[in-house]
Amino acid sequence: MITLWSTVLFGSVVYAATQTVLGPEGADPFKVFRSPHLPAYSIRIQEQNDSICDARSPQFTGWLDIGPKHLFFWYFESQNDPFHDPLTLWMTGGPGDSSMIGLFEEVGPCRINEFGNGTDHNPWAWTKNSSLLFVDQPVDVGFSYIDEGYELPHDSREAAVDMHRFLQLFISEIFPHKQFLPVHLSGESYAGRYIPYLATQILEQNELYKDSPRIPLKSCLVGNGFMSPKDATFGYWETLCTTNPGVPSPIFNKTRCDNMAANMPHCMDLYDICIQHSDPAICHAAQSVCYDGVVGWYDNEAGADGRNRFDITAPCEIDEMCYIEAALIERYLNSPSVWEALSPPQQVTEYKFVATSVIDAFAQSADGMVSSSKQIAFLLANNVDFLAYQGNLDLACNTAGNLRWANSLSWKGQTEFTAKPLLPWVSINSGSQEPVGFAKESQISVGEGTDETSRFAFVTVDNAGHLLPQDRPDVALDMMIRWITGASFV
Repeated sequence: MITLWSTVLFGSVVYAATQTVLGPEGADPFKVFRSPHLPAYSIRIQEQNDSICDARSPQFTGWLDIGPKHLFFWYFESQNDPFHDPLTLWMTGGPGDSSMIGLFEEVGPCRINEFGNGTDHNPWAWTKNSSLLFVDQPVDVGFSYIDEGYELPHDSREAAVDMHRFLQLFISEIFPHKQFLPVHLSGESYAGRYIPYLATQILEQNELYKDSPRIPLKSCLVGNGFMSPKDATFGYWETLCTTNPGVPSPIFNKTRCDNMAANMPHCMDLYDICIQHSDPAICHAAQSVCYDGVVGWYDNEAGADGRNRFDITAPCEIDEMCYIEAALIERYLNSPSVWEALSPPQQVTEYKFVATSVIDAFAQSADGMVSSSKQIAFLLANNVDFLAYQGNLDLACNTAGNLRWANSLSWKGQTEFTAKPLLPWVSINSGSQEPVGFAKESQISVGEGTDETSRFAFVTVDNAGHLLPQDRPDVALDMMIRWITGASFV
């Protein structure tokens, strides 16, 4: 299958009438795809083999060039049926974290080995029943880069414009059969901002420009998402001061919990003012007060050899991501063998799993303080399903806060969804009939005289943190397949 697919993509068969295939100067391994629909955009792409990622299905890497912006991607065909299985995009959060974390540490077909000098095959990869696309975004994250003298995106709305163009070119010119297959947007953490904005951009552009390549968006699935910073902050108290996350005793003592509780009302009031005005100065002031009074009680002690924001029961091994795998991935992707295989342009001098430049750019806006609720309600009103899934041991984007957000989301199915209890669900991959977590969902007709529905689900997993697919890969795969195939959780 690998040989056949390579022939179709890079051989003499050109299967899209609008497609132009060129050999770029100084980049012999690459083919370049351009489209008359998007004349300012092009994609450089080359096939990889299992030597740098033990994927066991065809894989391709390259860059989307959008004027001065250059987005890196790594794409894997489905191990099952690439011509009929859906396409799933993965975006790691941050803002500023590389999606290679999701690839090599979570849902990709290969995982970094314990020495950081190679990969092992992941039997629980999300490529089992879907083609999977990882993109380092916004621009300047990971292997992505921007030409000197140009500004980075400052919020999720700006980043969504580039990602929409990426998907348009990807499914219309490189893999045109994907134009007729469902597309799912997935990710974690700050992807709770990225994904709703990208999905909204897709729907709006599909409607406005009917002659341009249309993206058949079916659903979004976000793990421990940053959909509502206000609710995530509110959830700190329950996560640290009760046993609800699945811990034998609360993490914090009564003194700390009382201090957090006393500061919470003022923090919530300031969040409301921020949300009402969306002014960066107001939002940053609110953020500072909430940090000092609520969040900082834990986060000031987080970091290497300290507390872990992503799993309240685990140690933190390194700064930023806490997990040593992130450092091993960084080491591996900077190794000579990988560098030679990927052929980065001279503008890319080093791979970093987190981009401080993007963190700083987004900090200039109010993007990290406001909610994605408006965009998600829009998606549900327009036949795009939404799954919020949670590792219960996470603090940064905790279950308590995100359940509060989910119940308060204003959409047509809110009354039914909020009234439903969380019920236990059992994973077919766990090897046990014991529940792995709790779930609830609603499926609601989106309009009069139509059979179309929108599905909204909230799913939790015990003994897992912020990086749920890393902690419970078997359960995560079961959850993902149920979602994209329409199977229920309870």
